[in-house]
Formats: sequence, structure tokens, C-alpha cells
Amino acid sequence: MKMLATATVSAIIATSIFTSAHASQNVTIGAASVGGTFYVWAGGLANVLGNVGMNANVEVTGGPLHNIQLVHGGELELGLVTAAPAYEGMQGIEWADGQKYDNIRAVLPMYPSYFTWWSVRDSDVKTFEDLEGKVVAMGPTGGTPDTYGRKVFDHSGIQPFRMVNAGFSDIVNQLRDGQVDAALTTAGLPHPAVAETESTHGINLITLPQEISESFIEEYPYFGTDVVPAGTYDAVTEDQPTLTLWNFLITHKDLSDDVVYEMVKGAFEHHDTLMETHRASKHVTLDNIDELTIPLHPGAIRYYEEQGVEIPNRLIPED
Repeated sequence: MKMLATATVSAIIATSIFTSAHASQNVTIGAASVGGTFYVWAGGLANVLGNVGMNANVEVTGGPLHNIQLVHGGELELGLVTAAPAYEGMQGIEWADGQKYDNIRAVLPMYPSYFTWWSVRDSDVKTFEDLEGKVVAMGPTGGTPDTYGRKVFDHSGIQPFRMVNAGFSDIVNQLRDGQVDAALTTAGLPHPAVAETESTHGINLITLPQEISESFIEEYPYFGTDVVPAGTYDAVTEDQPTLTLWNFLITHKDLSDDVVYEMVKGAFEHHDTLMETHRASKHVTLDNIDELTIPLHPGAIRYYEEQGVEIPNRLIPED
């Protein structure tokens, strides 16, 4: 994972979009691997930003943890993250291991991620308990499935024989070829890789049992539960409860207030573009500001207050 020296970061902040008051700028969005919901959703956001005069492109990254590091260090203007690693990074706990990534600020709520494992339909892996002793793909190294999926396994006592890392486009082929028994994703619904697998081989969609989810949340209260609705995939014939975790967009605290304001305004005014990209974007609403776990950027606060949103004290930055 690339990081910049302090002097280099300072130079970037002094000469880049961070100090600009104009919307016509180059913006890079840190997503995750190709084949995942983050990558697809980031493409929709890039189109939205294009609609408000920004030149936006999507960068393949290692996922939320990597995006937090890159945005904190000034190497990306925007990053897609999940609630748990963002909160832990700000506090310097868990994966952050004493290093506070406190230059990041929240911009926009995205959607909840659902913990779902899947196998090909003729596999003998059909329940969470069946993952015991199996080879399970966990997505890219350092991504949300990898980081928190391992915690779920440790907490539950279910232990795969081996956990492997790969991008989701590769995981589809590994499942089809029998190189892995099952795979985990933590993303909005439907997940492109799961849908792609189902299109050729059919799937078993596996969710976390409610009692394990509830026990896990007692230890990690920034998680939640929801159901994968019937019909999300052909294999889902009834609602399936599972563990969830919210996703949101972050930026650097020194990004221009005006630029962030235009980003948030554009996302809500061009919400149809986000919906055309991925239907999980239905969760991009003013009501879901409460799902954020780190302080908002002042430019975002300006827009939300204009819309009559009452900002919780915990989301107002101290600086």
C-alpha cells in the first residue's frame, strides 16, 4: 500500500484541488477490485461528478482500508469506505494499530453491505456451518470481506481449511473451476460477481445466522443486521437475514469546501445516474446521514443544513 512522506503530502495539499474553490477539477475515486460493487458504484459517481464539471476517474485499490490510507495521505481526493474501518482508522484502533487516520472526513452515505457467502449450486456448501474445513475466497487482501470476514469466523468458531485472497472477477473463475469452495462478499445488493456466477452455474447464497450476527454486534456495535430480500438472486426464494455494515464516501479534510459542496449537491440532483449504475443507490438519502461513523466535511455539512438536515454532534468536526 503506497503512502507519501509528510513533506510530499504538504506539497500536494498546497497545489491541488484541496485548496481550489472551483468545481472544474480532476478527481480520482478510490474504489476496490474490478468485479465488485465498489468499482461499479464508483463509476456511477464519476459520471455524476462529470455532470457537475469535474473530470473524475476510478482507481482500482485494495478496498476500504487502502482508500482510508490513500485519502488520509493526500494521494486520492475521494475514497469508498465501510463504517467499521473508517471508525477504527479515525480512532487508531483494531487494524489501525495505534496510527490515527484522522485526516479523513465523511461526504455521502452510500448503502449497506451485506455479509453473503456463495458457492456454485451443485456444491455441498449450502450453510454457514458448511464452511468449516473448506477453501474460502475472501476478496482482495485488506478489503472489508478479508478484514471482517476473518473476525466473523474467529468469533463464530467456524474455521475454513484455508482462506485465499483474489479480486472478484478472478473469484468467479475460481468457483467455476473448483479451486475454491465458496467466497465471501460484503457489498450492496446484488453483487456483480455473485450474479455472474449464478448466470452460468447457479448458486447457493449463504448468510450469517441471526444468533451469530447478534453476538458479533455486541462486540462490534457499528455493525447491524438486515435481510437479503427474496428475489435478489434466483437462488433467494425467501428473505435471508445476515450481518450488515454501511458504506460511505470520504475525502481529505483539506479539500475545498466549495468542491465538496458541489459533489454532494451533484449526487442528490443526479441521483438517477447513481440508480442507473447500481440499484443499491436507493439508500443514498438524507435520512441515512445517521449511518456515518466519522465527522462530515464542512462542505457536506453546508449542503445538508441547506436541506434542513439536523447534523448530530458526533458528525461535526472539531477543527
